[in-house]
Amino acid sequence: MGLGSSTMTQADSVPAKFETITQLLGSACSRRTFSQEEGDVLEWALTQIAMDGSGPVTEVVSSYHSSLLAGADWHAAVSAGLLQTPREWGGEIRRALSSFELLRDEYAACDVEVFRFADGVITQNATQVPPLPGYVPVSAPKDLRPARLLELADELDVMGEGLELAKVFQDRFSYVLKRDYKLSFHGALAALFCDLGIESDKVPRLLSVAALVSIIFKPEDSPLF
Repeated sequence: MGLGSSTMTQADSVPAKFETITQLLGSACSRRTFSQEEGDVLEWALTQIAMDGSGPVTEVVSSYHSSLLAGADWHAAVSAGLLQTPREWGGEIRRALSSFELLRDEYAACDVEVFRFADGVITQNATQVPPLPGYVPVSAPKDLRPARLLELADELDVMGEGLELAKVFQDRFSYVLKRDYKLSFHGALAALFCDLGIESDKVPRLLSVAALVSIIFKPEDSPLF
């Protein structure tokens, strides 16, 4: 059949292996193709970022509403909001992501039990506060999202070495330092992105999508559990 007789539609051009938008999005920001389960956990994470409504996400929503009040149509308002946001989003997530990628590679190259590996890393970074990116003191405000993300990743069988190491380090801080730290939501996201193979320079794009979600949905549309 010649090229001139092709009847491929726009829908046909999307590979059948992508069943959800977040599968397609995640695969575009990663080094591999996402499974449906990986797409599901990424969707949950992006929705939680959107519902948090802080930082650049708030700037996007505020700009969108201002443009609408000024008489702009909705698609122009969305475009204006995204264009006015900072070029570099998610610095804290990206620092933690780089840290988890390094820890994962170092652990893979060593021949010790995981808790001994964690204890050694914590000892080396004992003078830093926090000792590692992605963690906060246990006195920080309570946040249910890190624990829920770990549960969801486990339920969907997408938990990899990044999240596993994140849990181990969280458990070992009090043994080594005699002071406790817990995984922050940004830290949990970073560990998840590490497992999903999401590249650091793609994180701002994911946060842009979260900003769009915050425009479309209200907080009550997406409960935490």
